[in-house]
Amino acid sequence: MRVSAFVGFVAVAMVATACGGSAKDDIPLSTPEDAVVTWFEAVDAGDVEAATASIHPESLALILGIENSVSHEQLAEYLSHGVPEAMQQTYWASFSEGFTEFADRPLSTLKVGEAEAFVSEGEEFASVPVSGGNGSDSVVIVRKAIDGTWEVDMVASLGDGFSTLLLNLYDELDASEASNRIRLAYVEVVAPAMWAAMVDGSFGDDFAVTALTIIDHIDEQTG
Repeated sequence: MRVSAFVGFVAVAMVATACGGSAKDDIPLSTPEDAVVTWFEAVDAGDVEAATASIHPESLALILGIENSVSHEQLAEYLSHGVPEAMQQTYWASFSEGFTEFADRPLSTLKVGEAEAFVSEGEEFASVPVSGGNGSDSVVIVRKAIDGTWEVDMVASLGDGFSTLLLNLYDELDASEASNRIRLAYVEVVAPAMWAAMVDGSFGDDFAVTALTIIDHIDEQTG
């Protein structure tokens, strides 16, 4: 069973930012490998449009919200509307610097292997192997968007490091409108991502236990 070095290098790079919508015209995202290569190259080049377009926006909003302990209201805003481009620029610049410091090489120099596609909870995913960084080989999990392009799923890719925090966040939700917006994201984003990460098999038994607990809690409330 693989241990994902991807979790380590992303955790180092995380800083305050958020996600937002981005036009995908002329951005190569037609295959799972395209999404990962585009993301790596865009982050190092400071190309905010391409970097944001190559990431599933709600998955990044969730990871960001947890990483920065934002309020439920702010997280709901990120999930629905995104944030200003300037904040995205700061995030991706720090991400690139953080990875280079951690791995002793730029993100864009990693080798991206052949993807393995699969279906999780009715959503199309693919595991994309990545090698050449600091530590063991890793995997990036991508999800197929409604428009047929592919996007990196941060929740699935970082599941091992964030599953307990995702569970804690869900259990803190109240009856507010903001909490209901976050619950919707758990149904549409988190549950499929947890299943996808378990199907991929990069994480161990402890992750699977927490992931299944998250899914059970979602099912209990949505029935």
